Amino acid sequence: MTKSNFFKSALIAIAAISILSCIKENSVITVPMDKKVIVINQGNYTEHSASISLYDEVTGQVENRVFETANGVSIGATIISGTIAPNKQAYLICNNPDKIEIIDSKSAKVATTPMTDGLESPRAAIVLDNRIYVSNWGYEYNVLPSGYWEFNKSYIAVYDLSTKALIKKVLVGTDAEGIVIYGNRLFVAVKEGVRVLDITGDQMTTVATIRASSVTGAAKYLTFDKNARVWASFPDKGVIQVDPVSLVVTNVVEVPIDYMDGYITTDNTGEKILTYYTKFNSSYMPEEASIYTVDVNSGAVSKLFSGTYFYGVGVSPSTGNIFTAEVSFTSNSVMKVVGKDGSLKGSATTGVGTSRYLFF
Repeated sequence: MTKSNFFKSALIAIAAISILSCIKENSVITVPMDKKVIVINQGNYTEHSASISLYDEVTGQVENRVFETANGVSIGATIISGTIAPNKQAYLICNNPDKIEIIDSKSAKVATTPMTDGLESPRAAIVLDNRIYVSNWGYEYNVLPSGYWEFNKSYIAVYDLSTKALIKKVLVGTDAEGIVIYGNRLFVAVKEGVRVLDITGDQMTTVATIRASSVTGAAKYLTFDKNARVWASFPDKGVIQVDPVSLVVTNVVEVPIDYMDGYITTDNTGEKILTYYTKFNSSYMPEEASIYTVDVNSGAVSKLFSGTYFYGVGVSPSTGNIFTAEVSFTSNSVMKVVGKDGSLKGSATTGVGTSRYLFF
């Protein structure tokens, strides 16, 4: 297999377990797809109203509050993000309180005691081989002139997958968010740019910090394209493309990106990067929301789908359908399933603050 074809195969295999976040240089991860989607309803931070829904891509049916049904209790936190491990356990990254709930993806039953050690406002996680990597804001912060807080001692926490024991924490910069892995390199989106760490033998030493000279503001989220190039979102500008070997910025594309969240993802072919953006008026009321695509080869930007208020986007590796929601943080959201051509294929009522989609 050629290097190019290997990376394409690896990307597809990884997408099949909804973790478009790691590419290994010496093997391909494959997990059969069930065409199910865990829908993360973030909830209202002050009300512990988070929940998860389970959507069936074949029948179009949704089951809400499946965690409560399976376990008899609420998750009791705000769900920031999640990931699905190769064994199909879902890791739900929670704040207030800070924990990682680990559940069986199909049944939503709790698989083990929640992880809490070493977590301080966790943001994202990757499960790879015998390690779990978690980005954390940390609790220390500076207050900016604008009144916003910045968490200037953000870090990556590294855990043993079998025991869930904390191995180490390593500082990475300010406001750490999305993470991806390429070979033995961990890429972390921080305010300073894209920090690159060598994870060989749990070294976690800094290799580089990547930022295009024309780009201002913080990096937020990361994803891969079909050529195993890393893409990073910078809401001040758009997205940048990075060669994960040379660590050189190979493209900068201006495209609207949600400023607070900054989430991006990749379509099921690896040919398009997807972003979303909601425009607010002077009273901070949503006026228009859009999902955009960026062609990874030409950099061409297209508007794919529009609505009123979006707070996330996901892509099914099985069908290529795009998932978003008309979001509400005070009542149930309405999830939208959109075809690759931008046509609305279906909708379903989900939960409060629908934001992320985990495919398995």
